[in-house]
Amino acid sequence: MRLAAVCIIAAASISAAHAQSPEAFYKGKTIDMMIGSEAGSGYDAYARLVANHMGKHIPGRPNIVVKQMVGAGGIVATNYLAKIANKDGSVIGQVQNTVPFQPLVTPGGEQFDATKLGYIGSANSEVALAFTWHSSATKTLSDLQKRETIMAGVIGSISANYAYAMSDLAGAKIRLITGYAGAGQSMLALERGEIEGYPALFWSTFKTTKPDWIAQKKVNFLVQLALKKHPELPDVPLIFDYLKTDDDRAAAELLLAPQLAGRPFITPPDIPKERLAALRAAFNTMMADADFKADAGKRNMEVQLVTGEEIAGVVARAYATKPEIVAKVRRMSEPR
Repeated sequence: MRLAAVCIIAAASISAAHAQSPEAFYKGKTIDMMIGSEAGSGYDAYARLVANHMGKHIPGRPNIVVKQMVGAGGIVATNYLAKIANKDGSVIGQVQNTVPFQPLVTPGGEQFDATKLGYIGSANSEVALAFTWHSSATKTLSDLQKRETIMAGVIGSISANYAYAMSDLAGAKIRLITGYAGAGQSMLALERGEIEGYPALFWSTFKTTKPDWIAQKKVNFLVQLALKKHPELPDVPLIFDYLKTDDDRAAAELLLAPQLAGRPFITPPDIPKERLAALRAAFNTMMADADFKADAGKRNMEVQLVTGEEIAGVVARAYATKPEIVAKVRRMSEPR
């Protein structure tokens, strides 16, 4: 009887807590933000930027404290949110953008249903660019469909995966050289004339690390590899402009879906709907706040709002993908 009474009291307490308004719940509270990447990373930088500003826009103005929970590319942190963390809106996370799609494309070790996580938003989205050196005869994707072009790519990274995707889906003639250790070495090889191009480098990385290449027009941007164009690149075509079938477009959408998610902020499943709505609204308001924008500018960080609803939508579409398309995308990620 005593145990039953305790359980009833506990259940009543949980029910009462869930019934509180967002302002009443968050007033005087601290939100724990679990970061699924190492300190000093790009993900970490965005998480700390958001943690510094978002709290003042949440009803009740809670403090936000960041905590590192590194492991398995964000899977450890997401498993924690799904299985262990309080489901009341007091714990949120920021994880790698591949995490929501990993159970579908490269399964292993996940203990969460990505369609049931809460998506707050992202402070940026990513657009990858395929490009060649200015001296290359390949200056457009149409040229790449006709002329074999030597590019560098790292096996297991988007540089190789997106090269395979361009070949399989758009008929690109890429001769991929995989002996370089990473993008840095590949860029040096490009300058030395050892290769003609590179299949996928983020625009945000380009602007930060190679602004002189842009200013001096040292590269030809062939195509944007993303779900939608970057507003700063209106004249560079999107990969979807070159895809002919619905199946090819579905495969490209699944492969490129993580880029829209940018650096996603998430909640455990089943938090009260009004608190998820309050977190999303606070995030959206923060993104338009002058102090937030100024702080991001000081850190040379690109900010571009991706709403929680947008991320949830692309995740839902991904998990509705036909099995044969999923299998096709999985094959694109395999070394060749």
